[in-house]
Amino acid sequence: MDIDPNIEQHSRSEADNVDGRNSGFVTRLVAGPGVSLLLMTFVSLGTWTGYQANNVDPFVLQSPLTEEWWQLPLSTFAHQGSAHLYGNAMMIAIFGAVTVISSSVLRYHIFFLATGIASGVAHVMVTGALGDAGAVLGASGAAMGLIGYVFVSNDISDLILSRASWKVVVILVLGVSLSLTLWSASLAVANVSHFVGALIGAFAGYFHLLRP
Repeated sequence: MDIDPNIEQHSRSEADNVDGRNSGFVTRLVAGPGVSLLLMTFVSLGTWTGYQANNVDPFVLQSPLTEEWWQLPLSTFAHQGSAHLYGNAMMIAIFGAVTVISSSVLRYHIFFLATGIASGVAHVMVTGALGDAGAVLGASGAAMGLIGYVFVSNDISDLILSRASWKVVVILVLGVSLSLTLWSASLAVANVSHFVGALIGAFAGYFHLLRP
């Protein structure tokens, strides 16, 4: 039986394309959420070591924000305990993986860090304005941003929001952010940080800011 060499070549080409896409996704997965999880682990270990040695949290973000600027990025990766780290790591592993499917590693890391810092700063400023300035650490704001982004940027949400007016879009985005905040709300968590992170993620998802 004769075999058409063009068909065989076409099959190999399709297989190579599939392998290339899979390899590209794995690379983004490791270089994106994988790096975030690794940094979270190392910085959290440093936090726990500092707390045990000096009874202080070296990376906690607190007022005044201008005194120790390095707390701005590091507070995003630091966590209070293993349960805190595990909970955020699970959300970032799942929703970070979904995000990098249609994003680049650079865009992912910029979004992750910017959302983490912004949500932490918002929590410190809002609680300070209310008379009880709170301290915050952890990647939950960034994690909520990833969840908000995935919820709004998917094809179903995109189809609904593309036909809605600006007022409806704003209401729906606020509703998503508030729902995610209430889902995770507790006296022991930074609820303002969660809301701001989800809000940033939802608006970023509407404009597809992470798509190259």
